[in-house]
Amino acid sequence: MFTYSQAMEFVKERQKAGIRYDLRRITRLMEEIRHPERKVKTIHVAGTNGKGSTVTFLRSILQETGLFVGTYMTPVVGDYRLQMAVNETPMTEQEFTIVLEEIAPKVLEVEQEMGELISEFELITAMALYFFSFKKPVDIAVIETGMGGRNDATNIIRPLVSVITNVGMDHQAFLGDTLEKIASEKAGIIKGGLPVMTACDEAEFPVFQQEAKDKKASLYRLQEHVRFETYMEEGVQKLSYETPYRHVSNAKLGMTGNHQGKNAALAIMTVDYLKQFYAVMVDDEHIIKGLEKAKLPGRCEVVHQQPDIIIDTAHNPEAMAVTIETVKEMYGDQELHVLFAAMKDKDVEAMVSQLQGVTKHLSVTTFSSERAVSLAEWARMAGVTTIPDPYNWLKAWKETHKEEVLLITGSNQFVGEIKRSLFENIKDRPFDQL
Repeated sequence: MFTYSQAMEFVKERQKAGIRYDLRRITRLMEEIRHPERKVKTIHVAGTNGKGSTVTFLRSILQETGLFVGTYMTPVVGDYRLQMAVNETPMTEQEFTIVLEEIAPKVLEVEQEMGELISEFELITAMALYFFSFKKPVDIAVIETGMGGRNDATNIIRPLVSVITNVGMDHQAFLGDTLEKIASEKAGIIKGGLPVMTACDEAEFPVFQQEAKDKKASLYRLQEHVRFETYMEEGVQKLSYETPYRHVSNAKLGMTGNHQGKNAALAIMTVDYLKQFYAVMVDDEHIIKGLEKAKLPGRCEVVHQQPDIIIDTAHNPEAMAVTIETVKEMYGDQELHVLFAAMKDKDVEAMVSQLQGVTKHLSVTTFSSERAVSLAEWARMAGVTTIPDPYNWLKAWKETHKEEVLLITGSNQFVGEIKRSLFENIKDRPFDQL
C-alpha cells in the first residue's frame, strides 16, 4: 500500500531517467496495463505555444455540452496530480495514489525487462490514460503533448482529431535546430486517415501539408476555413467567429490577449469537426458559455490588485512577445516592473532583451530546478537586478508601488512556485482564491 507521499516519491525517482524522446518504454508499458490508450476517445494537442489554452477552451466547450471531459496538461502550475482533471476537477491525492499503486508493479516489471527507468513524463502519461480509461472513465480526453510530437510519450494515442497550434523555436536539443525540423517533429502527431487542425501561419506550414498528404490525413488550416476577429473591449477579450455553419459575435473569452482569440477559434473549429463527423452536439450557447468560463492559471492572471500583479508563463521568445503585447494592451503606458526567471536551456538573452525593451525595472531571480538560471549566472548579465529572496522582495514591492504594475513571468515551474510559495502568505487575498 502506498501513501500519497510515497506515490509522489515513486514518480520523482523517475526524474533520474531524464528526458526520454522515444516510444519504446511507453509502448511496452501500455501492453502491461491493458492498453488504456485504446479505450478512451481523445483529442491530441501539440504546438510550441498555446497548447494549454487551446486544451482549456476545448474542455470548457465540450463540458458545456454535458460531456464528461478529461484533460491531461503538461506541465501545469502545481503538483503532478493537477495535470489530470475531469470536468475541471483535478485528480485527488487518493485517486493519484490508487492509480499509481495499481500500475507500479507493471512499471517495475517493464523497467527490469528493458534494463532502464521509465521517465517521469512517461509514467505520468500512463497514469493519465489509465485514470481516464479504468478509474474515472470519461466521454473524451483532451491530451496535451509534452514536447514535440512524433516521439512524445502522448503519441501513443490514436485520437479522433489532432490539433497543432503553431511552430516556434523551443527544445532544440531534442526537436532540431531549425523551425522546419521542429515542425516535422510536431507533424508527427498526424495519424493515417485522421484529421488535423492547425492555426499555423508560419512558413513551415508546408511541412504539415506534406505529412498529411503522406498519411492521407485531412488538414484544416484555421486561416483558410474561418473568418475571426478578436479584440479587447472594456477590459474583456472578445471573439467574433464565422463559417458557413457557425456564426458567433462578441463572445467573451475567459483568458486575455489576442493570441487567446486565435486559440479559441482553433478550439471552435475543432469541436465543429466533432459535431459534423462524430455527432457531438455543440450549439452556439455551448460555445459562448464555454469560451467565457475557460480559465487557465498562470495565463495573464491578475493575482493581486492595488497594486496589480500579473502572472503569465512565457518560456521562449515567441511566448514572451505575446505576454508583452497582452500586458501593454491591458495597462497601456502604466509603469511596469518585471520579475523574471527562466531555464538556462532556453533563449534567455533574447527574452531579457525583449523585457528590457518595455521596462526600466527588470528584476531576475531563480527557483528550485537544476536547469534554472542561477543567481550567480544572472549576476554576470548586464541590465538586470538580481533578487536573492523574491518572497521578501515582493512584500516590500507591494508596499511601495501601489500605483504601478508587476509582471511575474518566465518558466512554468517558476510561476508554479510563485503561486504556491510567494503568495500563500499574502493576507489580503486568501491563497485558495489564487
